[in-house]
Amino acid sequence: MLKINKTELGRFEALHPGISQSIQRFEAAVLPSCSSCGSSDTAVVEHGIVGYLIHVAAASSKVKISPNAPAPGPYFCNSCESYFGHDTELT
Repeated sequence: MLKINKTELGRFEALHPGISQSIQRFEAAVLPSCSSCGSSDTAVVEHGIVGYLIHVAAASSKVKISPNAPAPGPYFCNSCESYFGHDTELT
């Protein structure tokens, strides 16, 4: 779900040209439901902390940042706050 309004999205676009398209790709992504709680409010896990990625994660609930360390799974559940995927269910 988009977490910012159009004005904020315009500000992000001014800082990082093309970011709106990246955000829309994440927003359109069909992600799996959480294997722990069944919620469809899930996100793909991206690695690293850089300005561009911080802005994408701030704009879309479908992106979770993992700071440079490997995440326990490729997906994150925003409801129960657990990582899942790769047959590993960790919180």
